[in-house]
Order: sequence, then C-alpha cells, then structure tokens
Amino acid sequence: MSLSDQLTGLISRLARSAPAEHAGDSRLQKVLRHSALKPVNALVHLAIPFAGRAGFTVEVIGEGYLRARIPLKGNRNHMGTMYAGALFTLAEIPGGVMTIFDFGPAYVPILKSLEMTYLKPARSDVTVAFALSSAERDAILEAVNASGKAEFTLRGSLRDDRDEVVARSEAHYQVRLKSNLS
Repeated sequence: MSLSDQLTGLISRLARSAPAEHAGDSRLQKVLRHSALKPVNALVHLAIPFAGRAGFTVEVIGEGYLRARIPLKGNRNHMGTMYAGALFTLAEIPGGVMTIFDFGPAYVPILKSLEMTYLKPARSDVTVAFALSSAERDAILEAVNASGKAEFTLRGSLRDDRDEVVARSEAHYQVRLKSNLS
C-alpha cells in the first residue's frame, strides 16, 4: 500500500473518531470535531487545489454521510450572488470524498455525470448533505469487488444560510478498484 493510501486510511480513521454532531454539543466536542476534519479538508485541497481556492470544506463526515460548505466570499459572480461553478463544485466533490472515506483508498471515484438545477440566487454560504444507507454501501462494495466497478447516485439539496434550497443536484458516480485502472 502506498504512503498516500496509508495516509488516507489514517485520516479516515481520525475523522470517524470525532464525536458525532448534536444540537447541544459542548465547545470541546465542537473543537474535537473541527480538529479531526482539518486533515480531511487538507487532503481534499491537496487532491483538488481548486476546492481549496474556492473554500470548499467538509463540515461533517460519518458512515455514509457527509455535509459540506462553500462560502459566498471568493465565489461571487457578476451579480454578487454565488457563481454557478462554485455550487457545482459543492455538489460534485462529496461523492469522491465519501467513496474514499467509506470504502477506503483501494477504491477510486469517477464522476460520470452531474445535473444541476439552479432554483434561486444564493446570497450566502451554501451547504449540502449526502447520505448512503449501510445497505446501499454494502451493495456498492459487493458490486465493485465482484466486477471491479460499481455505480451509485447522490441527490442533493444545496441550501443557503436561511435553509432555503437554492439548487438541486443529481450526480452519477462510478467506483473502481485501483488495481483495475492500469
């Protein structure tokens, strides 16, 4: 296993060891969760430099779950609202992050297609959350381990700071075993 694969596995275990998010979290729990996510975001920004420049961050990651944010600052368009490409980035990256952190570094995510429906201008930071059930994750792993690849879809509602849906996304991914890429 390569050094980068080992590092990804270590960061995944660290992120999963952070306390789960709850409404009445103490300051210490929030600090621990934020600290555990720093290497996750550093890894994402290293793999996809544009994500770092755009301010994309993973806020919560867990078994089959990810919530991410992209700021309005630095991502404004000519009208002062969020640039459509920033919203696309927010909808696209989580599927890859979930693949790596749910399945491990032996698996590679590939975006096959992504459809965005822009509903209203975003005038604030925007968040999105995605979830895959344990049954969905198990089916993906079974398929990829049997045939070397599997497909899955993530549908998201991108929300502004007032919790209003500003866009919807439907992303189709393929997961492959790294050993089948060469």
